[in-house]
Amino acid sequence: MTVLKMSNLLTTKMMLITALFVVSCGGSSDSNNDDVVIDPIVNEIVLDVVSDFQLSNTVEVVSEVNQRLNGLPIDEFFEQAYLVIVERNHDDIISDGKLSEFGIENPELFNISDEFDQQLVAIKAEISSLLSAYELSEMTASQRLSARIFESYLSFEIQWGEFRHFNYPATYGLFGWPSNTERYFTDLIPVTNQSEAEIFLVLANQVQRRIEQIITLIETRESLGIIEPRITADFSRNNVDTIANGNPRTTSYYQAYLQKVNQLNDVTNAERNIMLDKMEAIVEQKIIPAYQALSKKMLDLRAKAPTEIGFGQFDGGDEFYQFTLKYFTSSEMTPAEIHQLGLDELARIKAEMRVHFDTLGYPQNESIASLYARVDSDGGTIRGEDAIALYDDIIARAYQELPLYFNRLPQQEMVVIGGESGGFYIAGSDDGVRPGAFYAYTAGDQPYTTMPTLAYHEAVPGHHMQIAIANELSLPLFRRKVNFTSFVEGWGLYAERLAKDVGWYENDIYGDLGRLQFEAMRASRLVLDTGIHAMGWSYAQSEQFSRDNIGNRGSIARYSVWPGQATAYTTGMLKILELRELAEQSLGKDYDIRAFHSAVIENGSMPLTILEDVVAQYIQDQNN
Repeated sequence: MTVLKMSNLLTTKMMLITALFVVSCGGSSDSNNDDVVIDPIVNEIVLDVVSDFQLSNTVEVVSEVNQRLNGLPIDEFFEQAYLVIVERNHDDIISDGKLSEFGIENPELFNISDEFDQQLVAIKAEISSLLSAYELSEMTASQRLSARIFESYLSFEIQWGEFRHFNYPATYGLFGWPSNTERYFTDLIPVTNQSEAEIFLVLANQVQRRIEQIITLIETRESLGIIEPRITADFSRNNVDTIANGNPRTTSYYQAYLQKVNQLNDVTNAERNIMLDKMEAIVEQKIIPAYQALSKKMLDLRAKAPTEIGFGQFDGGDEFYQFTLKYFTSSEMTPAEIHQLGLDELARIKAEMRVHFDTLGYPQNESIASLYARVDSDGGTIRGEDAIALYDDIIARAYQELPLYFNRLPQQEMVVIGGESGGFYIAGSDDGVRPGAFYAYTAGDQPYTTMPTLAYHEAVPGHHMQIAIANELSLPLFRRKVNFTSFVEGWGLYAERLAKDVGWYENDIYGDLGRLQFEAMRASRLVLDTGIHAMGWSYAQSEQFSRDNIGNRGSIARYSVWPGQATAYTTGMLKILELRELAEQSLGKDYDIRAFHSAVIENGSMPLTILEDVVAQYIQDQNN
């Protein structure tokens, strides 16, 4: 799973992020705070008042955008137009270490209100209108490609605005704003000096305003009849309660800040203690009460929450879901067609599994769950404390092989970070301070079986390879930063398949069975996602399908709160494989897999419909 930019993730209705995501479905902390000891000094700290956002007049803002961009040469237009969008998102600017570059003196957490989103959509519509005035015939081939990609991005963003209310703002994990906000503070805000430590405090003091905005988003959707179903809302609230019922010093917000400031070399112990006291006061006076208010709102909604899952149950939900499929698959396939594709892919994958099962002498009549219990047992168990070392070794060996299949390797560093959840990638910062990170589960023992595949997907030749290279290209900024889910996750799954095709599993039957298990999981998502959102499948029905076909309950909660996204993986992989086969057949002895990969990932992310044309041009150029 890829987590690219938090604000991008949700304001574009959670575009990219994914392979396996280990979800915590509960774990609220003890709500008895009688034994909490609050430092009286902390209680006396008076915090700055954070004002509500004041939104400028949209007509005036759009007019200013027009004046800034109108008549620019096309290359300058690409840069300035995307900067117009980026400048409105301090979150990404801060996490990329670019505050000084943008001249921002008063950093703010991103405005997540519907009103701000409406204004941003109006800005993007103006940019799209200005872009359409340029003559494609007067552009170079590279400029024409940039124009097509930019227009596709803007078009989807504008259409998302029509469905902005079709989401659950406080849902669990990285699919909702509470955990996304928390992750931003724990992992993405850089603190390398005293100045950045002070910025962290300024932003932390704004978390209460962020949570109040989440409550407003919930209430707006409630008025439209869109309420998170009870089955996921319950553990979404449990996650919120971990903060709401916590001791200020044990919250993730405070602990992250403690870890960051303890590593600073430019502050005295006295200065460090003052900053920590202020952070504790912020958590005690602002953050915990805000989370408590959010928890109460979520609890009050429980009686109204639907018992069924799927966005098809809401007015306009069918149209919304069809749009998500178009976005996430970069195709015009219907829910029924995607559903059948998933069933067909599952049949193919199961046949490949059976060949391995027969080689191992496993029974013919056992369930998929029993067969994979054998695989996990026979393949060996990795202790939690040994997991990072194994991932590092898998990735290091992959790096040694990459020059055989790629002309270009990523220059940005990548690290493996262990924790209680894992299976996702977060891109590194532009300033190089924060490396790309593959977050891996290390809190307990785990089977070896799927670990190689997960490393290939999240690290190399998967997400880190593709995303880091894109960011290092000499292309317009938006082509380095914008990510189309079908491309990004399609590439991640293609990376798993590539490892098989080039022989990395040759002497590892258990690892290859892990790969097939993951591939089956992604194929099942086509069936489950469409089943949930287009065919009225219940939570129990969806879980049973997953048990019968994958051997476990599956991530039904995730698919239910993030419609369409799960269909990007298999459809994206199949398209890239189709294009690779086309290149091989068309070029014959002149085919070079490194050149093919360059055509695919050295042009940045793009819709798969445009990628088809890029590969066709690559084939034509090679033939000439």
